[in-house]
Amino acid sequence: MTKSQKLIDRKINSLYVHIPFCEHICFYCDFAKVIKPKDKKNIETYLNNLEVELNSYNDKLNDLETIYIGGGTPSCLDPIDTKRMLEILKKYSKNTNEFEYCIELNPESINEQNLILYKEYNINRLSIGIQTFDNDLLKKIGRIHDNSIAIEKYKLARFFGFENISIDLMYNLFNQKIEHIKTDIDFIKELKPDHISWYSLIIKDESIWGKKNFKKPLNDEYFDEHINKNLSSLGYQRYEISNYCLNQKFSKHNLNYWNNSLFVGVGFGASGFEQIEGKYYLTNNKGNVLNYKKQFELVSTQDYYFQIFMMGLRLVEGIDITLEKNILAYQYFEEKLNNIINKGWLVKEANFIKCTKKGYDILNEILVELL
Repeated sequence: MTKSQKLIDRKINSLYVHIPFCEHICFYCDFAKVIKPKDKKNIETYLNNLEVELNSYNDKLNDLETIYIGGGTPSCLDPIDTKRMLEILKKYSKNTNEFEYCIELNPESINEQNLILYKEYNINRLSIGIQTFDNDLLKKIGRIHDNSIAIEKYKLARFFGFENISIDLMYNLFNQKIEHIKTDIDFIKELKPDHISWYSLIIKDESIWGKKNFKKPLNDEYFDEHINKNLSSLGYQRYEISNYCLNQKFSKHNLNYWNNSLFVGVGFGASGFEQIEGKYYLTNNKGNVLNYKKQFELVSTQDYYFQIFMMGLRLVEGIDITLEKNILAYQYFEEKLNNIINKGWLVKEANFIKCTKKGYDILNEILVELL
């Protein structure tokens, strides 16, 4: 790190908590996960390890803005283990409108007991993995819920008073047609989720399909434009390449990622971005579920600057190049950025650099140009 970077003393904004247990492994998933153990002692041990890891940060987590519990399938924990998890995290959360406390859920494992606990411990945002409302497509990607379960559990969460619900959807699925997307849009119109994350299916090497070298048939239809147009007509604001919201209900946690804020990841397979003695490190908890260790990778100056643009250009608003943490990155890449601007892929407006419509479609090419 350069001397000027060391002058920025930054606080940790976000905490990610990884719960790796799943009732079922989806074919496309490459996250750190295992089948939920039948022996409850293993889950108890995992949660105890989480507590030890969190305690190791002492007072460094006192100024958090967000907590995100992801997986795996955090909702597959029974009420006893859910309560234990939430008790561990209680001292890090704040019961305010500004503080975002989110947990990931799968429709089939949402239940009344856990929803009551989420409310009791001030969780104020739910992220439900629906993926698609088409039952045939759900089967093809290895999901074990159908659309009736998704709708029932979504409405159950609303009944218990959750006013900030995000749903995850995917496109470019097997033999998917525009008609399938229209069906998903129709359900969105009916349910009115506050936030939507809608990603293209990519087969990753560490997924079941990836390990079997399974190739997804190419679709002959382009869905992104159709999705953007229809969600816009329903009042959704696109604020990131694949994320949309109503009434300014952005994902504060993910915005911290995209804006290059510091975050801690705890639990098996969890990643983080931390500052130690003025230097930046990527962290990753490697090992196995019950015995993992945090590894630190020093981030070079160039990689740090590149990370700012790799994440920030995903945002529709772009990157504020007047912020202290972004100025040096802008100066480092200024010549290359000007060349890309001249190609019409980026635009500089006021204090921001952002993608044009064409640039959004070829973001990977832009990033290659910066390397």
